[in-house]
Amino acid sequence: MTREEVRRELIKSLGSWTSGEEMAASLGISRAAIWKAVASLRGEGYEIEASKRGYRLSALPDLLSEELIQGGLKTRFVGRRLHHHKSITSTNVEAKRIVPSAEDGTVVIAEVQTAGRGRMDRHWESPRGGVWMSIILKPMIPPAQAFIVNIAACVAVARAIEGLYGLDVKVKWPNDLMVGERKVSGILTEIGADMDRLEYAVVGIGINANLDPAALSEGWKATSISSELGREVLRAELVRRVLEELEASSEEMTASSDRLLEEWSIRSATLGRRVRITSRVGEFEGLAEGLEADGSLAVRRDEGLLERVIAGDCAHLRPAGERI
Repeated sequence: MTREEVRRELIKSLGSWTSGEEMAASLGISRAAIWKAVASLRGEGYEIEASKRGYRLSALPDLLSEELIQGGLKTRFVGRRLHHHKSITSTNVEAKRIVPSAEDGTVVIAEVQTAGRGRMDRHWESPRGGVWMSIILKPMIPPAQAFIVNIAACVAVARAIEGLYGLDVKVKWPNDLMVGERKVSGILTEIGADMDRLEYAVVGIGINANLDPAALSEGWKATSISSELGREVLRAELVRRVLEELEASSEEMTASSDRLLEEWSIRSATLGRRVRITSRVGEFEGLAEGLEADGSLAVRRDEGLLERVIAGDCAHLRPAGERI
């Protein structure tokens, strides 16, 4: 408890000197206890200077703790309940486990996932340095409109990355976010519903924040925020911004989905491209022409038929037959 109290005091005065004597008096502990707490925090990566003036926290560590994320978080409900794990099999699996008792907007986040999943149960590489989290949403929308949750999440993450770092973020149907031709983020939305209502949506978000893309599988065609900027970013700040944008987009989707669909289309890296679609019923190529009101991708097949693709893999082609 002493360590947490000292950490809070230092974070409150980030960049300024705090008297060890005054801190000890206000917390009702000894100067020795302060010193031990500071030593423990330094061991976790907190950059704390010491002098005759006391202690100064000069920089926050790149951690995803509840305190660092929720400090300054400007949301009403998204992220107000947060479960942090140093390592977990899958944040989506844990979120679905706790969903019956979880409040709307609850977040499960981890430094590392050991069995992260993407679409169609593909392995999702989740090493230290990325953002791996799942958000539980309980929107008042019918099951037929569940697709808009994924649209809202894509738009929210794109807004967050673009707003914080100035990167041009595009959306690749159905749920990848791209910088240039490389993936920087992916989203996996899983729902629970009955005949009349959507009970919950678990929105899994993976962001390659401070990662070396060369360490990831080549098949991913991945990039990271840090490699694009040439510097590392503070992941807690990124998480806060994503949660704030997700709350805003979730409110938009319950009011009207038109604006979100329009923004998704404007941000699309898929529309106007030749694509190869692979689904359970087969594979075909064609031109991606539009995003339909139900979230499906309208593709003009090479033989002229307009196909509406609800689910499947989409590969961009450049030129025809060459995967990006």
